[in-house]
Amino acid sequence: MSFPRIYSIHDQALTIEFSQEISEESNMLVIAFQHAIESAPFKGFIESVPAYSSITIYVDVDCDLSAIKEELLNLSMQLTAEKNTDKKNSIIIPVCYDPTLGFDLPWVAEYLHCSAEEIIALHIQQIYRVYMIGFIPGFPYMGILPEKLQVPRKQTPSMKIPMGSVAIAGKQTGIYPAEVPGGWHVIGRTPLKMFDKTKEPCSYLNAGDMVQFKAIALEEFNQYT
Repeated sequence: MSFPRIYSIHDQALTIEFSQEISEESNMLVIAFQHAIESAPFKGFIESVPAYSSITIYVDVDCDLSAIKEELLNLSMQLTAEKNTDKKNSIIIPVCYDPTLGFDLPWVAEYLHCSAEEIIALHIQQIYRVYMIGFIPGFPYMGILPEKLQVPRKQTPSMKIPMGSVAIAGKQTGIYPAEVPGGWHVIGRTPLKMFDKTKEPCSYLNAGDMVQFKAIALEEFNQYT
């Protein structure tokens, strides 16, 4: 299968797919495409929704999808040829890894046959790319986790994951922006608010951002609240 490829998902939306794998290169193309289309939107453009390696463009019902499809395909081919490799400075997110907040940390340590201190060291040494925002408003899907830190999702999801919980599952890490059920393993919590509908933008993080976690003590965490 050749990439990029473009296809309609209904009569008002087209998806441009740069890859079927999660990679920084394909996600950078997605973000570059989003910036290009939103900085010079065509007539009838409604919005763009980026994902890991694809982006969906929503248009007015009266638009000619065939003409738009050709225009978008040309743009995607151009960006693929350029392979934009612009790097951003990393955003530092403070996280308290105290077991009272990272309540799954003991299980993760036992599963990985290592200490909690080793897990924390592995988690903060990496710079993560925000691949997409989804699940609930403001939830960042970030990767890629170090291989030594990868664990499966919970077999039985927790009914209440506290707001600000920093969790891991598979190759990804994320932050719960609200108290919701969830199946990822919570290893810490940030005092920062990931989603605030009264602000613009509402989401603290956005697709394409680079993030690094910073360990803080419980006393420092409590000073935020």
